Amino acid sequence: MQQLTVRAVHDCIDRFAPFISAEGYDNVGLLVGCWDQPVTRILCALDVTEATVQEARELGAELIVSHHPLMFHGRKRLIQGDPEADTLKALMINDISLISAHTNWDQSVLSGSASVAHDLGIGDLQQDGYLFTGELLSPANAEQVKQLIEEKIAAPVRMYGDQNLLITTMSFGGGAFGEGYRAAQAAGAQAYLTGEIRHHEIIDAVARGMVIYDAGHYASEAPMIPRLIAYLKEGLTDFTPFTICESAHLPFTGALK
Repeated sequence: MQQLTVRAVHDCIDRFAPFISAEGYDNVGLLVGCWDQPVTRILCALDVTEATVQEARELGAELIVSHHPLMFHGRKRLIQGDPEADTLKALMINDISLISAHTNWDQSVLSGSASVAHDLGIGDLQQDGYLFTGELLSPANAEQVKQLIEEKIAAPVRMYGDQNLLITTMSFGGGAFGEGYRAAQAAGAQAYLTGEIRHHEIIDAVARGMVIYDAGHYASEAPMIPRLIAYLKEGLTDFTPFTICESAHLPFTGALK
């Protein structure tokens, strides 16, 4: 068997969700570390904070695979006390590499949007870029769908629009894809689930007769991580055995899930 390396993990992701397909403003691929570093343990996380790095260190992980990248915005300084700078320092000191798969993964069938749709039992799921649209197996009113979403993602959801509207077709654009509601309506959806949406977009969507579900950025994408783990386990079977697990830390509280 070949030794599993950072490069092998990177290339496995690249075959499924090519890094070249990421948006020009994005920051994906190997962001910190060494291509040839041997890997025996991988930690997968939606976000990378100092707590995530500490978790990786305690697990003995040589590699973190995240969805959201560090250095998303160009940096010219790394000053101690800045949270991102301290996180980068912790990665380097602990010899932990970081690969991020962001907008390239968002366009895959294992994206957060597709994952939430699958967890809700949406059928005949169709993809248009970042948008996923399908049919509810059991049509329900908007309030009932809201309760189902909250049950599946284990997080509170804000709903805007007519709570009695019958939902048969629904679109998903997790993360910060609030503007996707227009494409959702064009695809025939009565409801749209996203992670971030602006006030004026909500007003416009509701005026158009739609129901909007704001599940929060984290909750609308977190369901992708178990699927990313499953993909890596299946795609790296030709390499030396490794352990892979999901981060237990919530990035905005530091608490465990």
